[in-house]
Amino acid sequence: MNAELATSSLTRGDLMEMDAQLFALLRRFISCTGCALYFPTENPARQPELLAAERRLLLPLWRGESLLAVAMLHGVRVRETRQALPLLPAVADTCLDLLERARAGRMDAVTGLATENVLYARMEEEAARVRNQLADPAAGGAQGASLHRLCMGLVLLRMSNGKELAETYGYAFTDSLLHRVAEALRAELPATVMAARVGRFGMALLMPSSSGRKACHKLAQSVLKRMAAVEQVCRVTRRTVRPRLCAGHALYPQDMEGPEFALSMYEQARRFMERARLAAREAARSGLPQCIMPFARILQEGGVILENLGMGRVRVSLGLRAKAREGQRFAVWEDEATGARRLRGEIVLLQVREQESVAEILQLTDAARPLAAGQRLALLEEQRDGNEEGILREEGRVPRENAAMERPDAPSASGGEAPASGTASGSAVTACPSLHGFHGHGDFMRLLRQRSDQANQFVLALLRLEQGGAESPEAAGRPVPDCAVLEQAAGKWRKAFGDAASDGASGEILCGLYGGNSLMFFHAAQEGEGLLPRYAELCRELDGQGLRAACGLASYPFLRFRKGEMLECALKALEYAMLLPGPRAGLCNSLALNISADRRYSLGDIFGAVDEYKLALLADDGNVLARNSLGVCMAALGRYHEAQRHFHEALRRCADSGQTAQTRYNLGTVCLQLGERRAAARSFRQCLEADPDHLFAHLRLGQICEDGGRRNEARRYYEQAAALEDRLREAGQDSGPSLARRALARVAARQRRGGEARELLHEALLRDPHDAASMLLMAKLYLDGNEDPGVAELLARKSVRLQDTAEGWQVLARALRAQNREEEARLADARTFPA
Repeated sequence: MNAELATSSLTRGDLMEMDAQLFALLRRFISCTGCALYFPTENPARQPELLAAERRLLLPLWRGESLLAVAMLHGVRVRETRQALPLLPAVADTCLDLLERARAGRMDAVTGLATENVLYARMEEEAARVRNQLADPAAGGAQGASLHRLCMGLVLLRMSNGKELAETYGYAFTDSLLHRVAEALRAELPATVMAARVGRFGMALLMPSSSGRKACHKLAQSVLKRMAAVEQVCRVTRRTVRPRLCAGHALYPQDMEGPEFALSMYEQARRFMERARLAAREAARSGLPQCIMPFARILQEGGVILENLGMGRVRVSLGLRAKAREGQRFAVWEDEATGARRLRGEIVLLQVREQESVAEILQLTDAARPLAAGQRLALLEEQRDGNEEGILREEGRVPRENAAMERPDAPSASGGEAPASGTASGSAVTACPSLHGFHGHGDFMRLLRQRSDQANQFVLALLRLEQGGAESPEAAGRPVPDCAVLEQAAGKWRKAFGDAASDGASGEILCGLYGGNSLMFFHAAQEGEGLLPRYAELCRELDGQGLRAACGLASYPFLRFRKGEMLECALKALEYAMLLPGPRAGLCNSLALNISADRRYSLGDIFGAVDEYKLALLADDGNVLARNSLGVCMAALGRYHEAQRHFHEALRRCADSGQTAQTRYNLGTVCLQLGERRAAARSFRQCLEADPDHLFAHLRLGQICEDGGRRNEARRYYEQAAALEDRLREAGQDSGPSLARRALARVAARQRRGGEARELLHEALLRDPHDAASMLLMAKLYLDGNEDPGVAELLARKSVRLQDTAEGWQVLARALRAQNREEEARLADARTFPA
């Protein structure tokens, strides 16, 4: 272990804390009736002194060259003690050694804090004390126990980027940073607060006599402020590293459930720790800097959406441990880049599990923007606990419907910014009661399930409205129109389809609200192709009145989709329709599935994208876009032969030159991965025949020629690519690194034209100052030319900061060895191996 982490030496504070154990050890060697510790500041004695007349012994406790304390033993036996005086220094050393060993067993070696087992033992003692005082308030004295003594607080601090730092900078570096963070934690810590290490990257503060949540919150704030100021510089990268911290706290017995008090103290202490750990985990999940989350507020505003399960269901982070229950309703919020919070909808919990729950979507503010992972939850006002409100008022924090999560920089209740859209009470999304014949969102979804079960064929139409035209400045940020706009659209729909909405529950057409800006219609015994022109005409009329309308239609039966999945199909059709020129009306078909699959691929869900691309091909076997995209997905999964087959099939069916060029480029890339260089070169050349300005085809052909030793031919392709980059840059279309100049510099370096290579790399870095590969190539030029290794070191360090690659660390190690810095070079070499 590093020397700086060694924390086994005793201090005066340790002697004061372990005085009873020290005196018990001394009594084994010296008979006495009492003991006391003194801490002299002047003229310390090296040898023990016997005061025979007073029957006292002064025993100095030296550790090396420093005097820790002087033990005064009362009522000693004078004759026995006088005979043992020469041996007493050795006795004192032995006792201090035993204390040091005991202390090492109770203290964490890295942080110098108490171990987790010691913390649990103290928690059990304090929990028993609180329970005894609650059972018999007069047990503490004639006046009874003080109110502030009737609870115990636990603050759990978490370094959320600890694992990331260990993998990036090494475990020794991370432990050293953790040691400094622990030192900052101990500084100015109240004497009554016990600090301990919990888990790998966690620390806990136990407040035996907490005055409530406000005291825990203030302690967490002050400690986080000191800990966040800690920083450490990595010797290899010279980068300044800071911990990313958060905190959660819980209160005993307020945060415990009634039946849990029948458990043993051993069990209660660990369950109480889990409360604080859950609060810290939710604080880390928020992503906010130095976030503090009380356990009692997790249910109110600590939940997040984990996954959209489809079919109107989402998975959320709230479970039984956070006191979530079935039937609780939550508003869903999203934090925007501007710092404002925008209402996205409302959900209700259906199935509550131990650590998470499944909820049903009740409302959406925008039908085109489904709920997504990461959006935050806020418990609606009518579900709040009255006891919790009283506690919050006592602490000066009146609960608010849209309260911000507690953190050091959170706005006050009066100074916080109002949400961008939404309501303050009742339902998160307000329906329009004046829409005659249109059901509310929840009622419509229930009726839709009943009516669709009875129909063998139906169409689901979703009409989305935006107030103001596309060029209207007030349209920005206002996806939710007012009731008058919805009534206007409903009136236009009645004129187009008759008065079928007068009795939506019994007529053939079921009408209802979907979210705050959309209307939905259920047409029994209808086909989507027949209704599409009528809805397109409706969208045209609404556009003419200043309403930007889009409509998506899903027709059942369609492929293998079940009746319950038609709503998802209507949303896919709406997403497709919004990309169309006016009138924006689309049917869920092969193109709509293609667009939905594209979105899945962009989000990293490759397997989901593959499934939807196959469905798109099942709907239309001639969809070349879907077949080409399916080949791209197969290549991303490493199934190159399947990808090759899909690209060949796409080329056989493709007639458009633009699509042909991209498909041939994809085919060439797959052939290159399979080692078929001739076939790859042929595909790239055919790509250039279809599209002479295809930049990456020039680069790929240059790469093939360069790998084959034909450097002049490679140079010609790279120069053509550089000319294309210049044209794109002049047109304002290119802002990335200059791949062509980087490749030309590589060829020039191999042809021993170092000056030209350096000039090309300078041009590449002027275009993109963060081009890590160009920096690394420049560093190699300096080293190969036996030039200043300090400049090569600087370039290599910048490169590995931007892009952590094994080659970068190797070049850095080479530059360090050129400067005779072997120790740092070995550290850089170690980074070439993955953790």
